[in-house]
Amino acid sequence: MKELLIVGAGPVGLYAAFTAGLRKIDAVVVESAQTVGGQLNLYLEKTIYDIPAFKSIKASELIDALYEQFKPYEKDIPLHLNETIETIEKEDGYFIVKTNKETYEVKKILMTHGGGKFLPRKIEGLDASNVAYNVLSLEQYKDKKVAIFGGGDSALDWANLIKDIAEDVYLIHRRPEFRAHLSSVDTFQEKGGNIYAPFQLKSHTQNDDLVEEIVIENKETIEEVSLKVDEVLVFFGLIQTRASYETWLVDAENGLIIVDSKMNTSVEGIYACGNGVTYTGKQKMITSGFGEVITALGAINHELHPEQRVPQYSSMLKK
Repeated sequence: MKELLIVGAGPVGLYAAFTAGLRKIDAVVVESAQTVGGQLNLYLEKTIYDIPAFKSIKASELIDALYEQFKPYEKDIPLHLNETIETIEKEDGYFIVKTNKETYEVKKILMTHGGGKFLPRKIEGLDASNVAYNVLSLEQYKDKKVAIFGGGDSALDWANLIKDIAEDVYLIHRRPEFRAHLSSVDTFQEKGGNIYAPFQLKSHTQNDDLVEEIVIENKETIEEVSLKVDEVLVFFGLIQTRASYETWLVDAENGLIIVDSKMNTSVEGIYACGNGVTYTGKQKMITSGFGEVITALGAINHELHPEQRVPQYSSMLKK
């Protein structure tokens, strides 16, 4: 029987696995996706500015750093990808967790899955190999004509990064006002970026599996503009597919797991942290998730090993 099952291997899950290893908790990690990193995999080239000790760091680099931090403990705390939780049954003093691949008996559960899977909102009528909903490599857009649909921070952040290397960038938003920071809009204009607002896609010309030209229409004046394109990016936000909390036993509110100050859920022995939880004052940030991991693992370790008086500090790292 394992002492702990960690659900999810996003940033918070990886840090939880590392912390469990640091405290010598006998744990296992299950992740429904085929890779670690969670939602950050949608923004691998995007720069993050609010991680302590880093002035800035790319999402891909943060994933790599978190995995490298956990890696010394992976032999003791195995990480299983492509494995989805199906049912959780509470027994006397432990849980039976069934996945699509395995059945586990565990004393404690820590959910770090972020509240469900995230899928990009698609643009209707546009389906081709050069239409994407995330950026895997900036170099792909070098010297290209790039159309970007969206008006939020993701659209503007990518527009500014891609403008530095692309031939032309067309930012297309269906509303007159942007939801992104105005400073980002100003920066894009200062770089010579082309803004079309309020415009929406009307039609496109496609050759085999590639979009070659798009026609956009002004929603107010009905003016049409034709744009030759090499690549199309769409940032209309994400659709979150919620986990089935009834199956997972815990109480939830608006699709988020309710926890207390120790990250306890409504079920004794099941804890949760990260973007999938809610409590008064909750901030949905990677860094707040890291802090929640420390709180949860501290409580879990105390319940598993109440005889331990000296915590395992990061100065006692396993090499």
